[in-house]
Amino acid sequence: MDSFTAEDLSTIGGIATVSILHSFIPTHWLPFSIVGRAQKWTLSRTLLVTAFGAILHVISTSLLGITAITMANTIAGEETVHKLASLLLVFLGGMYIILFLMGKGGHSHSHNQPMEKMAVAGLILVPALSPCATTLPVFLAVGNSSSMMVLAIIVLLLSGSLSWLSRFFIEKLF
Repeated sequence: MDSFTAEDLSTIGGIATVSILHSFIPTHWLPFSIVGRAQKWTLSRTLLVTAFGAILHVISTSLLGITAITMANTIAGEETVHKLASLLLVFLGGMYIILFLMGKGGHSHSHNQPMEKMAVAGLILVPALSPCATTLPVFLAVGNSSSMMVLAIIVLLLSGSLSWLSRFFIEKLF
């Protein structure tokens, strides 16, 4: 890609915004912090486990996104896919707001003291095996452009990681 158009820059900004907001979901960062503390891990070990989990999460989400684009473009044209991406984003956002207002969508169960290897495996496998459907509109927005797809994946990984790291360090201060 020689230069970015205004539409490309808008898409990249939207992807970064979605990624940052998405990374604020406590299930994306709190387990790493809690298990790191419970296991008395060093900061570097906690960050390494978190980074590995984040990378696998972005890979699984990207595979889901690429699959969605392939299927959507097979069924409908690119313009229709972009319209569907917008509608999907509005629908998912609305559903999350409704669930939040109803007090649903929470998570509660008891935790036993995990063994070290089980703690690491669980922390890494849970995000790897649970791609986020909320980011599907991001992939649908980039359409058939492979360079924008690669850029979207990089932006998702970097902006989400930076957001998580900033919250992690703020949490360490308090």
